[in-house]
Amino acid sequence: MQHLFVFALVLCGGVLIAVDAHGRFMKPPNRSSIWRVPEFAGQNPPPNYSDNELYCGGLHQANDPGSNCGVCGDPSSSPSPRANEIGGTFYKGIITGDYSAGQIIDIEVELTVSHLGAMEFRLCTNPQTENQACFNQNVLRIAGGGPGSGTTKLPAGPTGLMRSKLQLPSGFRGCSDIRIR
Repeated sequence: MQHLFVFALVLCGGVLIAVDAHGRFMKPPNRSSIWRVPEFAGQNPPPNYSDNELYCGGLHQANDPGSNCGVCGDPSSSPSPRANEIGGTFYKGIITGDYSAGQIIDIEVELTVSHLGAMEFRLCTNPQTENQACFNQNVLRIAGGGPGSGTTKLPAGPTGLMRSKLQLPSGFRGCSDIRIR
């Protein structure tokens, strides 16, 4: 799952989640799942009926993110731009969130199949360099006192909607899928 997906905040583009499961980042929504959120319907995001399967084409994600997977969960063997990266099928430049640097934000991840483990969230603040090195610069911390709070890993729960909070880094601006002031 991107891997579930990226927060690809880039949600892909901004944050990257690393998990070994099936799921989708729903708040803020990732590029492949924007079509599921009614408030974005007027922007005509393309549907990805496999948006819970962004896990490197079925490859197990190593504990070294980006080593065998595209940054947004696409198979690394796919030609660039991959479907979930800037310029790919599911990237339409839709802003899915508006946040302030340093803010604690609410997130939601929908797990459709859980293999347990943990999720890690990363933020790339430069859409021109949407690559693993950019994501590695900002590993986000879990906030709010719940599971994983104070660490960078959110334990993956059972199937269903998981809610948590993330602390955005202070002192940065920009992203491609979220707006950070």
